[in-house]
Parts: sequence; C-alpha cells; structure tokens
Amino acid sequence: MKMRVGLKMGMALVTGALAGCTALSAGQLVQAGYDAAKTSIGSPMSSAEASHARSVMNSISVGQAVDPIVAAMGVPPKEKSGNLQGFVCYQFAGVYSATEDAVIVAKDGKVVFFGNSTCKSEAQAANFVAGGKYGSVGATVPEAAAPAAPVTAAPASTAPAPASESAGTANQAPAAAKDPE
Repeated sequence: MKMRVGLKMGMALVTGALAGCTALSAGQLVQAGYDAAKTSIGSPMSSAEASHARSVMNSISVGQAVDPIVAAMGVPPKEKSGNLQGFVCYQFAGVYSATEDAVIVAKDGKVVFFGNSTCKSEAQAANFVAGGKYGSVGATVPEAAAPAAPVTAAPASTAPAPASESAGTANQAPAAAKDPE
C-alpha cells in the first residue's frame, strides 16, 4: 500500500512538472537551439568580410586556379562538396546578403562557374548531362545513368543490296549511278 501511495505521489510530481512546460516555452527552447546552431554553423559574414568577398568574386575569371581564390576569400567556405564527375563546389555564406550565398565551382583545379547560388543547386544531375550547365566541360553523366535515346528504324536506303545484285562485288566500290544523258 505504501508503494502505491509513493508511486501516485511521484506521478503527480512528474505531471505537475510537465504541465509547467507549456507549448510556448517548449517552442522557445527549440527556437533558441535553432538560432544558436544557425549562428555557429553558417553565420553570415560581417559587413567588411562580405565586401571583401564580393570584391574577390568580382575579380574571378573562368579558367583561373581555384585554390588562390578560396584562400583570398579570407573565410573558410560554409560548404565544400564534390561529385563523381570531378567537380568541387565551394559555398560562402552571406556574401551578397544575409540570405544569399556565393559559390565557386571548379573542375581539375580550375574555375568553371562562380556567382550567386548554392552548392545544392549547382549539384543537380540536370547540370551534368549533355546540354546541361556543365555538360560542355566534359561532365556528362555515365551512360548507365543517362536517359536512353529512343530507338528508330534505319531508313530503307541504307539496307544492304539483295544477294543476287551483290554477288562477286566483294571489296569493290559500289557501282556509279547511270548518267541520264
């Protein structure tokens, strides 16, 4: 009986403590954790850093070596990612505004794209197929991953000649068309 009373009192204390934690205060705790993580992981640059980063971005040319550019930015990239085709994307937070990032995309150590974007946008598969943003840089997706081309029948004019017409003409040039004169 004593154990039962103790259990009921313990449950009452736990219930009372949980009742004091309303949805509003729980939401505030979650928001506070999110804000702390956001500022520590991907905080936008200070005004001076952003201004310097924009001047570096404005001086980039396609084909330049990427390592000196990344070093000149003065801050480490928020994200550095790559893919199987050999492209590497560097994303710098808050270069153009608090919510607009800058990216530098490189292949074989040379810049192939730079500007206002995100690595997630630049890494889309459509960018790496023939006709895509990076398709002309030799970035085609392997055959197995590319969509199959439709199969069409060969035109009738390319069909081989019947056996009776081609007998005895092995290794010879095709006969010239008769002149209408």
